[in-house]
Amino acid sequence: MSEIELLKKRIGRERNARKQAETILEQKALELFQANDKLRKLNESLEQKVEERTRKLEVSEQKYRMIMENMQLGLVELDLDHRIVRAYDQFCQMTGFSPEELTGQNIGQLLLAQKSINRLQEEEIKGIKGQGHSFEIQLRKKNGKLLWVLVSMAPIYDLNNKLVGSLGIHFDLSARKELEEDLATAKVEAENAKDAESQFLARMSHEIRTPLNAIIGMSHILYDTHPTEAQQEYLSILKSSSDILLALINDILDFSKIQAGEITVNLKEFDLPGLVRSLQKTFQHKLEGKPVEVNVDLDQDIKYLLIGDDLLLNQILLNLMGNAAKFTAKGVIGVKVKVLQRLEKKCVLEFDVHDTGIGVSEEKLELIFENFKQADGEVRHKFGGTGLGLAITRQLVELQGGSIRAESKVGIGTSFIFTIEYEDTGIIASATTEELPSLAHIDIANSRILVAEDNIMNRKYVATLFKKWDIPMHFAHNGREAVEKAQQEPYDLILMDISMPEMDGYEATIAIRNTKNLNQHTPIVALTASALVSKKDKAFRVGMTDYMAKPFKPMNLLQKIKSHINSQQTQVLQMEETTNFAFNEKLDVDTLEALYEDDLEYAADLFETFLDYTVEEFKPLKGLIEAQDWPCLLYTSPSPRDRG
Repeated sequence: MSEIELLKKRIGRERNARKQAETILEQKALELFQANDKLRKLNESLEQKVEERTRKLEVSEQKYRMIMENMQLGLVELDLDHRIVRAYDQFCQMTGFSPEELTGQNIGQLLLAQKSINRLQEEEIKGIKGQGHSFEIQLRKKNGKLLWVLVSMAPIYDLNNKLVGSLGIHFDLSARKELEEDLATAKVEAENAKDAESQFLARMSHEIRTPLNAIIGMSHILYDTHPTEAQQEYLSILKSSSDILLALINDILDFSKIQAGEITVNLKEFDLPGLVRSLQKTFQHKLEGKPVEVNVDLDQDIKYLLIGDDLLLNQILLNLMGNAAKFTAKGVIGVKVKVLQRLEKKCVLEFDVHDTGIGVSEEKLELIFENFKQADGEVRHKFGGTGLGLAITRQLVELQGGSIRAESKVGIGTSFIFTIEYEDTGIIASATTEELPSLAHIDIANSRILVAEDNIMNRKYVATLFKKWDIPMHFAHNGREAVEKAQQEPYDLILMDISMPEMDGYEATIAIRNTKNLNQHTPIVALTASALVSKKDKAFRVGMTDYMAKPFKPMNLLQKIKSHINSQQTQVLQMEETTNFAFNEKLDVDTLEALYEDDLEYAADLFETFLDYTVEEFKPLKGLIEAQDWPCLLYTSPSPRDRG
């Protein structure tokens, strides 16, 4: 083959190769164009998504900013040096600064009150650790006024998760702080007012009760002066009115003590059956002559001493039974006690104090336990009262963890039912009384005697005799005080005056005899100026051991003491003779010698007491005698009881 032919073939092959290359280039160009078109479309789509996401973020930011603004929250962004990076509108309004005045400033130096610097330093420790936390602090506004805020701090991180600052959210607490200060001030004022009220009530009740006790005591004394039938009626009204007034004063004082939290629960062993039976006999005594029975129904399972506050329980039952007695003209007053629940040593007792009185309508049952409330205005007008008795009772029950309710039907009667939990000791009540010390073999000079007497002349008379005989003795000025002393320490003998204020000798004896105490079996001798056989019989019925009429001679009293102390070692007390002394012949020498047994010192002492306390009462008599006003003279004359 010639060179020309070879060249032609070579040129043909190169031409085919070039055409193939051109074809490939065209294909690659087409592919590149298509790829560029896809990239352009992808960029356009991405730009749209970025724009849309940016728009959503702006909307979301605006939304949450509006929420923050509406919530009255002040936002501020800080760097790690506590310099303000950005302050939001609400924060600027709170502090009174513009954003330009705040940006770049150290928040502590610009806004914190001096006493808040230390608090901020304490909170910085939490902030350094990147912990979110909240605290209350005071800011100083642009005008110098202080502003209380609740601050919530949250850490701010960059894209590399590096802590770069914090976000502070501030809530204005000024209104709340002002309210708290007002409430604190009001609380202090209320407590001061409450204390003043309690002090006033206590002082006034004491000031009122002092003359009232004298009125009650004098009314008892006047009963012993053999008054006429009309005078007895007047005395009955006087006694009834003074008793009502005393009850009102006691209610108000008890209420004020409860309100002031001065009444506490004192737990000790007590004999529940004895307490209830004591109240039964007390009300039988009070309702004597009235067609009302006082019944007691005790669960047979209650046979041991209980641990609780017997004084509070006694007051509760006394209030409820007194309420029942007031509204029951005839029929029955009853107390029923049953064991409602037992759990190990604990037992829940249910007390039901019921009567056959006037009753209470159903719609008014809820009112009767409220302060100063009574079921009906007519009831208050007819029966009197403060409306505090049941309110006090409810609070005393609740103070011991119990509850109380009432059931009643008009014209049929009322039941007050309450529950209290006590601890059962497992000790039989009767076993404790057998352990009381025997009175035998007691030396009279070393014995202990309690004298319950409200009359100052009689107290002076007895005190002088006991001092002369060297016999230890203690005085109680009324029946209630005698019961309290009987519960505190043992005595060998109790001399009990019958007519006394607050609680008479009968009621005091019932309380001592029917409750577990150190003197439950101690001999009690009744003292009274009345010679009526009925009083003597009544003294024995309530549990008194013996009876002695006033005025008594010293030796008669000494013999009575000896006989009841039952000493086998009785000392013969020799009376000192005073041979150089004689009473004036113008006096009743025989009576005086019998009374004072030639004891000049004793006679002079008692005469001095008579002059100090009694002679003043005789001064008005001279004018009445000169005017011959015999009726007025009769009413004005000192009571025979005051004469010894």
